[in-house]
Amino acid sequence: MSTPDDTAALRSNIRLLGETLGLVLVEQEGRWLLGLEERARRLALAGRRGSEEAIEQLVAFAKTLELDHQGLVLRAFGVYFQLANIAEQHHRIRRRRAYEREGRTAPESLADAEERLGSLDEASRHASVELVLTSHPTESTRRTVLRVHRRISDLLGELDNPDLTAPAFERIRAKLTEEVTILWQTDEVRSRRPHVYDEIRHGLWFFAETLWQTAPDLLGELRSRAPHA
Repeated sequence: MSTPDDTAALRSNIRLLGETLGLVLVEQEGRWLLGLEERARRLALAGRRGSEEAIEQLVAFAKTLELDHQGLVLRAFGVYFQLANIAEQHHRIRRRRAYEREGRTAPESLADAEERLGSLDEASRHASVELVLTSHPTESTRRTVLRVHRRISDLLGELDNPDLTAPAFERIRAKLTEEVTILWQTDEVRSRRPHVYDEIRHGLWFFAETLWQTAPDLLGELRSRAPHA
């Protein structure tokens, strides 16, 4: 479980990304949209804390918005949640690296499995691992958006440098603004139904961007712990 210190970097990343999104909204659409988004966010937060009045006000507020304004506010929230998810995924990587530096066993790692199962060498003889890629209608995120997610995550990684200078921070912040702008200007989902060719390309993207990079490291660690795997 994360401690307060564990989550400080995560909160900082989310705050930075949220501020960056606010700047992009003002630049791309106008300050009026940021005002609508902030009002909806405040009412939603109060509603989550138990205020029935805030929920009623939020419903009434949404009804007063024109349809296109509703769409923009919802899209602003959607982009914010994308950014928050990127920060959370990066934080998991950051915590895993911290575990490794401190010599601790990271949760859900092979070392953790070995502690739970005893001998991975013996357990692996009875294990069957199969890779399955499925085409799911809800997994329709475009590759363009996924690439932006990757670049934002890489920039968050640069912010973890303990020797980061003020000019370097401003450079990273400028790049984050560029990437969030691209994210705002890009439709998250396709405007047309994907063809089989599109689904194949989408599946191959995960091979090129993730599996080819991580599988050798994972297999190498498994063989070091289970030579007969």
